[in-house]
Amino acid sequence: MKVTVIVPVFNQESLLIQALDSIPRRDDIEVIVIDDGSTDDTWENLMAYKENCLEMNLVCLYNTDNMGVAHAVNKGLDSASGEYVVLLGSDDFFIQPAFIEVMDLLDGTDLVYFNLQTNDGNIIRLNEQNKTGYCGSVKFMRRDFIGETRNDETKRAGEDFFFFQELLKKKPTEKFTDICVKHYNFPRVGSLSDPHRKGEL
Repeated sequence: MKVTVIVPVFNQESLLIQALDSIPRRDDIEVIVIDDGSTDDTWENLMAYKENCLEMNLVCLYNTDNMGVAHAVNKGLDSASGEYVVLLGSDDFFIQPAFIEVMDLLDGTDLVYFNLQTNDGNIIRLNEQNKTGYCGSVKFMRRDFIGETRNDETKRAGEDFFFFQELLKKKPTEKFTDICVKHYNFPRVGSLSDPHRKGEL
């Protein structure tokens, strides 16, 4: 297995399918969705999707309680079998064929970065100076390099920043592709990064 896509989800019955549809159906791509105790129809929709999408290597995990993104991602990392892992927010989606373009560049480099497109059409180009600002959402990570490093499950926000800091301490080899691979659903009212929700507006 070349790549494992980890998708943590909580109460995203309306956007999760769009996210899953953006992942290529290939034998060398594994998809792990972790439902973190959703209270809407997310799990039911996911089960129906799995039943009707047999060509996708789809693993569905469920938490009976909402444990937080850090726990969900850790659960995905523990279950992953890909040489590389990449995170996909359940309200975001991948851009094709850019995903495959970068996947073809995975050559043993520890962290392979890509660009993001936002809802307003802006392209966020990842580089050495801004890479910590987007943390978990902008790169393929070599699973053997990650090793036993995991998210701090006591943190219910910003967990990806601290996880990334731990990875950087291990002095990874890095590559910046300048290819736009992901549509970042921001700004979006109600998202974890919504300024209104965070009290910034």
